[in-house]
Amino acid sequence: MGFLYSLGRFLMSGTGQLMAGWDVTGRERVPRTGGLLVASNHISFWDPPLVGAALPRACHFLAKEELFATPLIGPLFREINALPIRRGMADLTGLSRAVELLQGGRALLLFPEGTRMRDGELHPARPGVGMLAVHAGVPILPCCISGSNRPGQWWYRGTRVRISFGAPKPWQELAGPDSDLTPGRALYQRIGDGVMREVAELRAGQRQAATRGAA
Repeated sequence: MGFLYSLGRFLMSGTGQLMAGWDVTGRERVPRTGGLLVASNHISFWDPPLVGAALPRACHFLAKEELFATPLIGPLFREINALPIRRGMADLTGLSRAVELLQGGRALLLFPEGTRMRDGELHPARPGVGMLAVHAGVPILPCCISGSNRPGQWWYRGTRVRISFGAPKPWQELAGPDSDLTPGRALYQRIGDGVMREVAELRAGQRQAATRGAA
């Protein structure tokens, strides 16, 4: 784990604890070694650093290629384990790097919905998460984050950031029973749909916890 990554993780942990009063559950479910896809919903630009800081192991991120072209931001993003990917097209080079990283035993944080959802709701997954899981042969760990899209309410605890990690599951299980496991878009989409069902269950648990806390 590089110095800048460790420093950023330390600072974001402090932000999560002191500013956002975060509640992180399920850390014990995260495998400490081996290739792993961490699949989370995405509602704020705070999500990658907060989820990354909450994970008990180092992880890598996918970031749009344009960010790596600037003289200062590009080297910084590489130091914090970001991988460049071209958005809006099939970036085979970027995806190959991600597969190699996963097969090398690293963890990769991915947002199956493909972009930030400003309404704070869950949306259908794109097939990318399924494609990476199949080609890399790694399990998927579902994650749900809430409250990260209301930083103005963190100070007075009007909103608490909650991050929940589920149990890692093989992509075959997420595809569903009796599924055709032939690699292709249909399979990748079924896996993505299975991931979002897991995220929805974690979100329901967070809402129950928030209701109990308010009672």
